[in-house]
Amino acid sequence: MLGTMAATLASANGCINDGSRAWFAMARDRYLPEWFGAVHPTYRTPFRAILFLVPVAIAFAILPLLLDNPTLLATVITFSILSGLLTYMFMVVNMMRFRQLWPMGSIHRAYTLPVHPLPALVLGILSAMVFFATFLGYGTTLWSILVFYLVASVWFVLRRFQYVDRDTQFTAPLPRPRGY
Repeated sequence: MLGTMAATLASANGCINDGSRAWFAMARDRYLPEWFGAVHPTYRTPFRAILFLVPVAIAFAILPLLLDNPTLLATVITFSILSGLLTYMFMVVNMMRFRQLWPMGSIHRAYTLPVHPLPALVLGILSAMVFFATFLGYGTTLWSILVFYLVASVWFVLRRFQYVDRDTQFTAPLPRPRGY
């Protein structure tokens, strides 16, 4: 019980700290409403995103315990883990794509990984193995998270993308990518 509570509180803390900064950054690029991009004048933290996500994190942390439903708690934790795992899968694609768009010698790199694409491939294989293992134990949760993110992506393309200011989001001094 103590370990479960500690894991749940750690997950809630991550949701508040990491999630609020992600929402702040997406609001600054207008992927989310700009309201979430406000910075507290004294503490310089994204306070609106934090205030919005605190009740959500508390609900995810406490509700399964109050309802005395271990299945719901396992589902919440699995959903959180799978969200991170999905991010890792996107990293694999992005690492490969970045090297394709800006091959060696086309931009200054502070660090060059000598065995590229091996780390990306290992990450992809490990992530695929965890997805498969999760499917065996939590297949319904896996499908629900994929459907959730698919619906969220469709909503974004149809409803939110019109507000994105594409001129202000890519400010790195990179040359035009190969093929564009």
